Amino acid sequence: LGGGSGTGAMYFQEPGWPEKYSDVPLMCDWGRSHLYIHRLEPDGASFTQKQEDFIKLAQVSDVDVDGSGALYLSAWDGAGYKGNPKKGFVERVVPKGWSHQPFPDLKKLPDGALVDLLRSPSAKARLHAQQEILTRPAEKLWKGVAGVAVDAAAPLRSRVAAIFTYKQMRGAEATEGLLKLSGDPKVREWALRALADHENGAVDIAPFVAALKDSNPRVQVAAAVGLGRLGKKEAAPALLGVANPPVGTEAPEGGKEGPHATPNSAVLLPHVAVHSLVSITAKDACLAAVGGANSDGALWALRYMHDTEVVDGLIAKFGTASAGDFSLRTKILTTLVRLYQQEADYDG
Repeated sequence: LGGGSGTGAMYFQEPGWPEKYSDVPLMCDWGRSHLYIHRLEPDGASFTQKQEDFIKLAQVSDVDVDGSGALYLSAWDGAGYKGNPKKGFVERVVPKGWSHQPFPDLKKLPDGALVDLLRSPSAKARLHAQQEILTRPAEKLWKGVAGVAVDAAAPLRSRVAAIFTYKQMRGAEATEGLLKLSGDPKVREWALRALADHENGAVDIAPFVAALKDSNPRVQVAAAVGLGRLGKKEAAPALLGVANPPVGTEAPEGGKEGPHATPNSAVLLPHVAVHSLVSITAKDACLAAVGGANSDGALWALRYMHDTEVVDGLIAKFGTASAGDFSLRTKILTTLVRLYQQEADYDG
């Protein structure tokens, strides 16, 4: 998006607002003194976006919404880069004709009414309902939450909220129910994500491997992320099968500036697969793949594996590669050069 100072952000979804201002990401730009809407369009497993002016406010730093749907913006307004206790204010914004709707005291709500809030069109209401549900005994509420997750007539946003609430309530005991939900195309992506959250390797990789070939690219990416989180090296062949970068997306020639944040959804699945290969330390499988059909994806992953065995393995591969295979030998050398340096840990 060019120069600016992105600060606060939120996904805004409140029923009391005009439709064109709801169900959108909002982002504050401190440098431009503006709150922007980013209009999203699906693009494979990702999105493209178009920035749209929304609210101008001096040095806007954050945005939030309360339970009634009123929007709040914090403004530094002259406080400079370091802040000033005598500068700044909070501005409240509501649409014309808006009327205050009090938010219930969640701690006083009976269990059934609390679970029903997961069906609310308000993102704020769903979030706080989730948080309150998780403070109560799981054995009393999990069936109600699961009922929302499996309700095909419920809005997708409510089913997704219920899926992640259910996982947090039940932990490993949620696995069977989430596996069943992963068979529902409408929520497969989120069921797989929940299955791989906070796991210790007890979940079978088979549904994730199968999902790498799903017709929905969002499901494919969720599966690739999940395989990295589950941490099982036997997932390496499946990940290598989707890790090759698409033709035309290779690094730019020396001396040329590369693309920065240019959207390219075609690279998303191989990018995630590569990082999952790194997460599961699949060095043996990646070395074995060098020179084969999945060589480019394997070398991409090996660039991030700073390991003596990887270096020795690549040198051996270079030695056995045909002298006429200039492309492969160059790629191996490039990977070795990359491994010679390692970025310092980010210190904040």
